[in-house]
Amino acid sequence: MKLQQVRDFLKGKKTYITAAIGILGALAAWSDGQINGVGLAATVWAALQTCFIRAGIDKAGASE
Repeated sequence: MKLQQVRDFLKGKKTYITAAIGILGALAAWSDGQINGVGLAATVWAALQTCFIRAGIDKAGASE
């Protein structure tokens, strides 16, 4: 796979991939006892907010 194909594939997906990795990391930390349920909920909420903001930016850019 060429680098340009990778860039094309990742276009518009990087934020969602990063949020998913953050949630998976938080789930791993929670299951290991490193963070509590409140920390897990805060991490999931922050990741979701990031996705919502990214989607809003896309929608605002498309309407202009």
